[in-house]
Amino acid sequence: MRAKESAPSQLNTTPVVKLPNAVTKALGVKLRSYRELAQKSQEQLAHDAEVERSRISKLENGHINPSLLTLATLCHCLSITLEQLFEGVTATLPPASQGGALRRRNQAHAEKSPAPSKVVRADHRAKRSKA
Repeated sequence: MRAKESAPSQLNTTPVVKLPNAVTKALGVKLRSYRELAQKSQEQLAHDAEVERSRISKLENGHINPSLLTLATLCHCLSITLEQLFEGVTATLPPASQGGALRRRNQAHAEKSPAPSKVVRADHRAKRSKA
C-alpha cells in the first residue's frame, strides 16, 4: 500500500448522515426566513458572518450540517437567538447505523476507565528526598 493510500480506520466512528435531511432542511428554511425578514441578501449575510456566500446557500438548502458556532454567528448577524432559529424545528434523526457496533464496543470499553495514575510533581520529589 502506498503512503497516500490508507486502510479504513477502525477508530473512525463518525456516523454518515445523508444530506439534506429533515433537520438540515428545517433549519435551512428557518435561516432563509430570518435572512429575508432582516432584508439581507445571501451575500450580505455571508459578509457579516465572514463565510462564503455559497455556504449560506448550502445551509439554506440543507446541504451541509452547520456547527453550533456557525449557527450562533449567523443568529448574531440576523439579530436573533438560537432559540428563535430552532423554534418549531421538531425533526429528529435516529442514530446512523454505519459504525454502530464499533461505537457500542468503544463505549463499553470507555466505561471501564483505568485507575488514575499517581502524578508527583518534580519539586515534591526533591523535597521528599531532602527530608
